[in-house]
Amino acid sequence: MSMDPLSRRDFLKVGAAAGAAVTVVPALAQESQPAAEAGKAQPPLATRKLGKTGVAVSMLNQGTVDPVTERHLNIMHDEGVRYIDTARSYADAKNETIIGEWFAKTGHRKEYFLVTKDSPRTPDQWVEKLDQRLETLKTDYIDLFFIHGLGDDRRGIANVEEAPRSKEWAAAADKMRKSGKVRFVGFSAHCDIKLRTTLIRNAADGGWVDAVMPATDLKLMRDNKEFNDALDKCHKAGVGLIAMKTCKGDMQGVKLVDAFVKKGLNAYTAILAAVWTDERFASICSHMNNVTKLKENVAAARSFKPLTPEELAMVHEMLDGVRRTYCVACDGSCRRAAGTNADLNTIARYVSYLEEGGRLKEVRAMFRALPPEARDWSGADLSAASHACRCKLDFATILNTARERLA
Repeated sequence: MSMDPLSRRDFLKVGAAAGAAVTVVPALAQESQPAAEAGKAQPPLATRKLGKTGVAVSMLNQGTVDPVTERHLNIMHDEGVRYIDTARSYADAKNETIIGEWFAKTGHRKEYFLVTKDSPRTPDQWVEKLDQRLETLKTDYIDLFFIHGLGDDRRGIANVEEAPRSKEWAAAADKMRKSGKVRFVGFSAHCDIKLRTTLIRNAADGGWVDAVMPATDLKLMRDNKEFNDALDKCHKAGVGLIAMKTCKGDMQGVKLVDAFVKKGLNAYTAILAAVWTDERFASICSHMNNVTKLKENVAAARSFKPLTPEELAMVHEMLDGVRRTYCVACDGSCRRAAGTNADLNTIARYVSYLEEGGRLKEVRAMFRALPPEARDWSGADLSAASHACRCKLDFATILNTARERLA
């Protein structure tokens, strides 16, 4: 259900009057599903169509960047999640194996929309990596195969901004789909906002991208018109959109308004509800690394109803006071102001991974894979970097943690 231009303008005015402008559009209401009796499996979560693929996917999906266990996967299944997002690199390259063994043991494979990722440097290498992912996951097919972190410097893809509309990458995508080993293809992206916006926009033009999973949050969609327009373009072109990194901040001590308490939401699930209110997103990839988070997020998905403009403005007001741990909107202003070539925000993202779930060995390897100049902030004016950062990250503290734990 899209808004006409007048009603969209009115919607923005209402949000601004309540304390924050909002640029998301309401989603079609999802039917709530009753909770199952204690100890019994619940029905699958409500679904949304993933762009022009026409495939219905769970509106909430299980991110597996942290180590997973058979127990957690069993509980996830009983809670009704039917979408798993993983990658070759997750949990020191062990999570795909665990998930594959779980599928083999339980027979649940055909119930799930399975997404994995790899980091090819060329189209041919992407095709080659597919068989490796199939073998590790112990499956005959992957539902959605992503290029992992398209645009990250360490990926080394030539002319990366043109990849989403490249004939060579399109040919590789077509070859994989025709093989029957993969249903859909696309990329994830959390590079700097200018490049990320270009990649998303080009995905709408290129024709071969079935889905994109960009790092995004409500503040970014509210404040960055170019990024928001790129999402619109993809949505209109039928490219499926999956949100990730929607809650990157320290919510401790955040005062939740009564309206959300009455809905049974906490600070994190209120953000999920606000993102679900944007009909462009088919699903949210959530970092549910423990059972409490899993059950809270599932409960929010089951009870979801689109938030009103006033409620959306309340979420924005809450977010504006949150201490950010990673800047989803980074445009490089921080490092320019600091007078350094160090990739300050990527380092901040790695430190945020430590704060969320440990993963010291994996995160340390990611940090050390950065080019030497990208992890050398000697002489940088970190106070100036923090002042210039759109999210006002505390780079002095963040980089001290990186020095102590990752270097």
